[in-house]
Amino acid sequence: MAKKRRRPNISEATLERARAELYGGTSNGSAGTAPSPAVERKVDAPKPAIRTKTTVSLDDLKHEYAYVMIDLRNMALLVAFLFVALVVAALIFV
Repeated sequence: MAKKRRRPNISEATLERARAELYGGTSNGSAGTAPSPAVERKVDAPKPAIRTKTTVSLDDLKHEYAYVMIDLRNMALLVAFLFVALVVAALIFV
């Protein structure tokens, strides 16, 4: 079975403009022709930004996700109330 090629669903002129913008070149305006691979190799591609891992402090997490703790507390109170209600109902009806 032949391998399927992934081709973008946009015109060649749009691809050429996007490549020119990406690699910092100029578009010559010719529709339907893609830049040759030799031209693409000569243009310096932008270096990807180096991402450093940032550590988040516990205080930042507590401040940002305070609503989660409130929701968990409310659910725990609801569960406790329903459990007590089940026990009382079991004692009354049994």
